[in-house]
Amino acid sequence: MKAGKRIIMLLLIMLCGSLAGCGPKTNGTNNQTTDIEESDNKPEGAAGEKTGEQAAEKEASGAGGTVRIMMNVTGGKDDEEMQLFQKILSEATGLEVRIEKPASDYNTILMQKLSGGEKYDLIYLNAGDYMNLIAQGALLDITERVKTSEILSDNVEEREWADITVDGKIYAGFNKKEVHRVVALNNVMLKNAGVDYKNIEPTLDGYYEVFKKLKENSSDSEFYPLNAVMADAWDLQPWMAAAGAKSGVVTDSDGKKYAPYAANESAPVWEWLKKLYDEKLLDPASFVDKSNDMRTKMGASSQKTAVTVDWAAWVGLHNANAAAGGITSGEYEIVSLPGVKAPDGSYMLCKGAASLFAVPANAENVDGAVKVLEYFATQEGGELLSIGIQGYDYNIENGEYVLTEIGQAHAGDHGAPFPIYKDFKNPVGYNPGVEEALSYGEYATIDLIIPNEGDYKAVVGKWGIQIIKGEVSVSDGLVKMRNELVSLGVTEK
Repeated sequence: MKAGKRIIMLLLIMLCGSLAGCGPKTNGTNNQTTDIEESDNKPEGAAGEKTGEQAAEKEASGAGGTVRIMMNVTGGKDDEEMQLFQKILSEATGLEVRIEKPASDYNTILMQKLSGGEKYDLIYLNAGDYMNLIAQGALLDITERVKTSEILSDNVEEREWADITVDGKIYAGFNKKEVHRVVALNNVMLKNAGVDYKNIEPTLDGYYEVFKKLKENSSDSEFYPLNAVMADAWDLQPWMAAAGAKSGVVTDSDGKKYAPYAANESAPVWEWLKKLYDEKLLDPASFVDKSNDMRTKMGASSQKTAVTVDWAAWVGLHNANAAAGGITSGEYEIVSLPGVKAPDGSYMLCKGAASLFAVPANAENVDGAVKVLEYFATQEGGELLSIGIQGYDYNIENGEYVLTEIGQAHAGDHGAPFPIYKDFKNPVGYNPGVEEALSYGEYATIDLIIPNEGDYKAVVGKWGIQIIKGEVSVSDGLVKMRNELVSLGVTEK
């Protein structure tokens, strides 16, 4: 076992033990810790003022007391706003909510706190940590509470719960709705090349022809139609759909794990990518570029590429950034498509793995924790998690939500740019292009959560790059990819 993996396992064992017992409490100093008694500075007209009736209903339901939450990502952007966020969350739920949000090194600090005997009612986790802590018995089964809660059952889509159900049990609620990655396209470049994006043939050949037209229409020697982050094979899913190949690791009918991208059936897609590279349609910097590099080249100020695969939100961010710079949609516009059709006539997109608020096994106020999860799954809770705090991030003027300068800088994201409430209506609207990108959500699925995801990405990326460059044949490269994945314990065949 590698040293890094031994350390991770040791930390998990420590974490499990701390959740099962009651050691002495320790106070960390590397936290953004907020106490609602510290500040009475609720902004005039704040969102908490319109929740009195809801708070009374929740108090009458029996949930009360203090709820301690360890947060990451979610909440206020600084200490002042976190105090306001916590105060409004307390008033909205009828609870005394106390939030701790480490300034950095969240996972390390969370484990240190819990190993020192600290007790929390909700802790923020990503999907990988969620699975690991379930395996360690460190989280509380809240399945029945979810099923008997009208809010959690009715306000959250069933498939969202299915994504976080492990052996028939649920141990957490949601921080936000995870969206998916789509094919993003520069519509102005397409129009100039005589291409209507809505009529692009959804096949590898169809996109190849579009890339050729884009290349021919550009006089920029540094322009490449397609950019992809190849080092970790992120994100090839819209193209791999042509072979019906699901990203990540899947389990076959015999219960054995394998990687479809490494299977022989994926060979035509790898050959297509090599063809793009050979004909200078794929940016050679894709072999070293990171996501930020890809986005910079796609941005209005650069436009060194015309097609990428990125999160639905980034379609809107590109457009919003351009507008903020005084660039009109006639000069720059990013649109989206679901990619290439799979053999069954559908599409295949990647959905982000869940970010969650789990209930630790030693939580002292489970009823209160569930009330917070319920609030996050409402329109009002979604507004707090997205556009933020009334009177601080936004005001309501003549019935219209108007972002303040602070709210504009916060970009509608206080942990959940897309709240989990299935009928959520963004009161200030999404950025241009986002609605279209979100419409492809029916084709998106999450990848199987595995503990060695990093090894998977590194191996597929490494051999994929060698295949595309022609340093190894497609068939040999796939064999080597499979063998290395098996040797690292990522797959079984």
